[in-house]
Amino acid sequence: MYNDRVVYKDRMIEAKKRQEVEPSDDNIKAIAQNHNMQLAKKIQLNSAYGALSNEYFRWYDDKLAESITLSGQLAIKWIERDMNTYLNKIFKTEDIDYVLACDTDSMYITLESLVDQVGIDKSDTDAIVKFLDKVCERKFEPFIDASYERLGEYVNAYAQKMKMKREAIADKGIWTAKKRYILNVYNNEGVQYAEPKLKMMGIEAVRSSTPAACRDLIKKALSIIMNNTQDDLIKFISKERTIFSTLPFEDVAFPRGCKLYKTNGNNKMLYTLSDKGLPIHVRGALLYNEMLEKNKLQTRYQPIQNGDKIKFCYLKMPNPSMNNVIACANVLPKQFDLDIYIDYDTQFEKSFLDPIKTITNAIGWQVEKVNSIEDFFS
Repeated sequence: MYNDRVVYKDRMIEAKKRQEVEPSDDNIKAIAQNHNMQLAKKIQLNSAYGALSNEYFRWYDDKLAESITLSGQLAIKWIERDMNTYLNKIFKTEDIDYVLACDTDSMYITLESLVDQVGIDKSDTDAIVKFLDKVCERKFEPFIDASYERLGEYVNAYAQKMKMKREAIADKGIWTAKKRYILNVYNNEGVQYAEPKLKMMGIEAVRSSTPAACRDLIKKALSIIMNNTQDDLIKFISKERTIFSTLPFEDVAFPRGCKLYKTNGNNKMLYTLSDKGLPIHVRGALLYNEMLEKNKLQTRYQPIQNGDKIKFCYLKMPNPSMNNVIACANVLPKQFDLDIYIDYDTQFEKSFLDPIKTITNAIGWQVEKVNSIEDFFS
């Protein structure tokens, strides 16, 4: 199964390389097919570990399952130590930690000192990436193989199965927490990009609950963070906030699944607007149905049913609904007279700025211009 996954992954990488040189629908199809196959094999392989902790599995044994996690911890700590020793020797330094972060099966190292030593022009990103690609292939990967051979001998392994290959070459990386990061990648597993692409792990900037108007904006903002300045980001956000405030309800509202019934023992009961702790999108849906009935619009607009996909939006107070939220299934009825009460500031903050701030807070950037005392007197 592992060998099968390697085959599909290699095919995927080759298709990605072809796509960068000569884009085509056939390449896109090949990338998708082989990605799905290698991912399916990966999940199957991972399930073997889970099965060892399942008491109904034929070879269930917690000690076997634990040995896998402990082996993984040993392997990553082993190579972190050896790589730091190796890099300190190359750069003629002592006790410098060149490993920025480690994950379950990966290690992130900084090679700025190496680029400085060889004297490559730092403005020539393409030359730096190609140089690091060769260094990783010719020096680091053989060193890692030799290091893991020593580990195999140390633990008396039946066979040496630990392998590490170079994945991403990036000029910038931001870690917001453990296993949460974003990289500005120029080369990934040998695929050279004409323009850098963002690799995100554990950072769900765009979710299924993100309004349609914000999906592309968030991606553009993240690209600005990685490739431009704080001022560029502030100008972008200011411009998009103005445009956002002119959009209709349907474009700025949060999409969400809606359950109108609560469980009370073995019974299901319909939520009511008087219930305490009511989820805000459910309150918006119940209010929508109530306003349809009040305005005798049930024949023109379909009431929201249990399980429907809805959109909801915050409202400014006071307003004709006397609530700070409204939802609808498709289109917000004009008869409600609520369009002018859409709280665009709150919608923009929650749907766009909050995901961006998880990144900007980590690097000390502002998302809006902050006036100082000097600005006040100037």
